[in-house]
Amino acid sequence: MLRELACDIEAPTLLDAVAEAVQRIRLIDGLQAVGATLPDTVTLDEAAQRSGHSAQSLAQLSQDQRFPEPESGEGTVLYSWDRVAAFLRDVGDPVPDVPQDLVIAEQALRLVNALEGADVSPGTLRALGLPIA
Repeated sequence: MLRELACDIEAPTLLDAVAEAVQRIRLIDGLQAVGATLPDTVTLDEAAQRSGHSAQSLAQLSQDQRFPEPESGEGTVLYSWDRVAAFLRDVGDPVPDVPQDLVIAEQALRLVNALEGADVSPGTLRALGLPIA
């Protein structure tokens, strides 16, 4: 039984990437997405997206000698997200524990899975602001 599927999808935002992955997964009969997680290792661009910084501002911050060392140096340079987030918090940036896009994706996936096969009237769906299938 498949329990975890790693996806690498280019998208403008994390929420867009999760939506694309879910759409692709739903095309496979019997497979459904029930959650989303993020890896701890990130590029500077990914860390910028998670933290709300521009790629340029995070690249400048990475020049600070207190900035975490890369986890890998060959090929794509990867950093520990936990260490980058800790550094950003230390310099006064309010970095959330979990990116808002991931929180939204998790809640949306729970709702989609709860509604699957549930007997919910179209009026109730409309009142909740949800599309009627």
